[in-house]
Amino acid sequence: MLEKIGTIKREDIDKLAIKKIESIIFDLTDNLGKKEILEALKVLNNLIYSKEPIQKILITLYNHFKKIYFTKLAINYNRDLATSIGLKANQIFLVNKYKIQAKYFSEKELKDILQELRNLDYNYKNGNIDLQIGLESILCRYCSN
Repeated sequence: MLEKIGTIKREDIDKLAIKKIESIIFDLTDNLGKKEILEALKVLNNLIYSKEPIQKILITLYNHFKKIYFTKLAINYNRDLATSIGLKANQIFLVNKYKIQAKYFSEKELKDILQELRNLDYNYKNGNIDLQIGLESILCRYCSN
């Protein structure tokens, strides 16, 4: 006989499941948008601790913010969102997530974040800055506004 022990919550699944970096970047961006700097840094440090290559984190973060920027533009210019950000048929569920995250940032902030991430990549490749410190700096800047 089976007895009911309790309800499975999202937190329970999150503790047991291994998330892909793309879904973790959504968490990081949610924290940025909500101005929760400690949580955003915790997500970044957990990625690094789990041996995710820092360059991959930078690229994934850049691509994610680019999609949020395109989402913002698609909304502002009344364009089809799924087409604008290049979602496949099995990714349509992401439309609402991108819409929510686009509300956290102005168009200018998104342009600035993308430029800062490009500058960080350039400066890292030229040996001018540590990538982790640069990412933390950008996160802190956009959580404190």
